[in-house]
Amino acid sequence: MPDLTTRRIAIIGAGISGIATAHILQKNGFQAVVFEKSAKLGGVWATAYPGIHLQNIYTQYHLSDFPWPFQPDFHPTGEQILRYLQQAVQHFQLDVRRQHQVLGMEEQAHGWLVRYQNENGEQAEPFDFVIAATGQYTDGRNTPHFPGQEQFNGRILNEREVPSLDMFAGKRVAVVGFGKSGLDMAVLAAEQGAQVHHIFRAPAWLIPEKILGVHFTHALFPRFNSIMMTSWAQPTAVERFLHNRMSFVVSGFWDMITAVVLFQLKRHGKGQDQAAKERLNTLIPTHKLLLDLRSSGALGPENYYPLVVAGQIQPHHSEVAGFSADAILLNNGQQIPCDLVVMSLGFLTPTFPFLPEKYRCLMEAETDGVQLYRHLLHPRIPHFAVSGFNHGFLHVPTVEVGTQWLCAHLRQEIELPPPEEMERSIEVVRNWKRENIRFEYARSCAVSTRFQQYIDVLLKEIDVSPYRKMPNIFAEVFDRYEATDYQGIYEEYERRKAKRNEPLRALPLDT
Repeated sequence: MPDLTTRRIAIIGAGISGIATAHILQKNGFQAVVFEKSAKLGGVWATAYPGIHLQNIYTQYHLSDFPWPFQPDFHPTGEQILRYLQQAVQHFQLDVRRQHQVLGMEEQAHGWLVRYQNENGEQAEPFDFVIAATGQYTDGRNTPHFPGQEQFNGRILNEREVPSLDMFAGKRVAVVGFGKSGLDMAVLAAEQGAQVHHIFRAPAWLIPEKILGVHFTHALFPRFNSIMMTSWAQPTAVERFLHNRMSFVVSGFWDMITAVVLFQLKRHGKGQDQAAKERLNTLIPTHKLLLDLRSSGALGPENYYPLVVAGQIQPHHSEVAGFSADAILLNNGQQIPCDLVVMSLGFLTPTFPFLPEKYRCLMEAETDGVQLYRHLLHPRIPHFAVSGFNHGFLHVPTVEVGTQWLCAHLRQEIELPPPEEMERSIEVVRNWKRENIRFEYARSCAVSTRFQQYIDVLLKEIDVSPYRKMPNIFAEVFDRYEATDYQGIYEEYERRKAKRNEPLRALPLDT
């Protein structure tokens, strides 16, 4: 077999996923070139709104073998993440080419001719493989047009267009949307002294920072509890038995978690007047909590419920009907006078404008995003993969493990099933998600809170132990997983590869 690690691989996008992907490829001996269209690293973090913090904690959000070289906040700020990414690129000497916008890809016999634009004009380079790391939340904002919008005398913008939090001071602000950005905007505006009206089509379950005094990462995501997560695939016989034969235990666990979250929500209204309690009641979902464990699921901002109780944030369970000259109009007949409207309605289905039309159609055909084999490959598109769309709670290790799996595929060290079998597997996962996860434009792309099952399957498939805390059985079962637990994946893969006499084979699991 020829030395396949000499091949050149183009990565589109220099966000956290693109950088993690380049690092793992480089570690495996591939020549990785990252193309970034903007002048800054960071992807969505480079264009994020002021005051943004990571929902995850810093120990779970870094390259596994490059811990934070400085002390960030417990939930790092956008500025701290950008600083970290810059230092990671420098530390690993990654080939990241900023202000290089990929314009298109021309299919060749053994790869792609990648066309891009930089300061010298349009250029083209051949690559053996291309990985798109453009992210779920980079382009294509959901910006519907409403009747009367042109006559509104105030300002309508999205959260990325907020130049400074000072603009909220003393204003009447309406925030539309119940995702992370909408909740952040409502809180940040209220903290600046604005009178905030928070408008949403349906409330969602918010993950509290602490559940009965225990940080949510300890309460929900040690292996002891993550095995309770419903998923399209369970990696072990014990988990399959639990979910298939003892589903009442699983449902009872989530009923308990729901009851605790609801109790904590209502506790904010203890000793408050009836109006405050009614505002809180507006925020109680009628659907099951599990349906909200998705990519757009949000950690509840610390001050959101207290600000609602205090009346500084007025929640409205309704849809926007339109605008008048000085108010936003709701379907329930309310007219809310306002000076500023922030539309935080998320992003549309990810697009792939650089792909040839026949392949772009395959990737953009579904309204809830593309479902890929192993969340990485489309069986009908050669020499191409996607990284970072396997977005999950433990995002960076998920990207690293996915990329190590891709390296095994690139070196022809793992045998994959024929395209028809991969398509069957894709359809199983897509259907499961549509039955068990509320709609979002990237629902099919992500693994969300099913990260542990997904990572375990991929590691088993490349003959690497998924049990990263062993031989400490207590830590393996009860401690939360962090990024450093996945350090050494490449080294373990190489050690075990030296002892194999035949190629790896894909497991009979759909993921």
